[in-house]
Amino acid sequence: MSKLNETKLNGSVSRRMFVAGAAAVAAVAAAGRPALSADLLAEIKKRGYMRVGAFSIPPESWIDIGSGEWMGIDADFTKAIGKSLGVEVDPVILTHSALAPALQSGRVDTIVGLYRTEERKKVMAYNELPIWYGVDVLIARKDDASIKSFADMKGKVLGTVRGSAQEQEATKLQEKFGAGEIRKYESADPMLMDLKAGRVDAAIWWGFTFDYAVIQNPSYDLKVVEYMPPEYLGSDMLPGTFFVFAQEGTDSLIKAFDTEIKRLVDAGEGKTIMAKYGLTSPAYLTGKM
Repeated sequence: MSKLNETKLNGSVSRRMFVAGAAAVAAVAAAGRPALSADLLAEIKKRGYMRVGAFSIPPESWIDIGSGEWMGIDADFTKAIGKSLGVEVDPVILTHSALAPALQSGRVDTIVGLYRTEERKKVMAYNELPIWYGVDVLIARKDDASIKSFADMKGKVLGTVRGSAQEQEATKLQEKFGAGEIRKYESADPMLMDLKAGRVDAAIWWGFTFDYAVIQNPSYDLKVVEYMPPEYLGSDMLPGTFFVFAQEGTDSLIKAFDTEIKRLVDAGEGKTIMAKYGLTSPAYLTGKM
């Protein structure tokens, strides 16, 4: 993986941004996994910064082209945690499918913005408190009158992001409603381009991203068909968004994260962060529709 020169952001947050493709991940795996720290929190404080894996999708997380600043919901929560630890935050922007390999290879200290699934729990450690809750949606073109519900997905081509929890939801639509081919993408942008061009009939997307897109463009040409039931991900609540860590040497780091997350939520700062990006539905903070 290539390492860009360190750049100061707003005088306090530095950026060491890694762009990882499949070949780079394979190279890291071939080189072997570095020794894990016995106490990652102590190591982070000693070096003065933590490397945070994230993906690029507004309003959750993105790098502003003009300023080079890491922005978004996940960025704001993470920067607040970094400030409480007295360290800088270095975002490592990756595709969904590259996040777990980056964590397991030691290239990042934590990943922000992942749902908790049984498969991920086998290889990752989660913090206890979600920073906010996701709302997944089935979307289609606004002018497509043939898709009005899940039942209309029979035989239809469905798009989803590879390595995301939405893959599991796509499989449920296939099992329950006979959805046709599941087409997997490395990121949301090409998926949405194919949806708009008619190369896929519908897609599973993050509801918060749809809400943000509509705020930015009221004449947006996509529509929400239905909200994805949380039981498709094995829960009676909307999926929480968590930080994830390596399973060894991270107990004190996870505890420090949860302490600050509780403070942020109790103080109402979580609500302020969500509202900053136009997301005012209580569901994002309560996990209930």
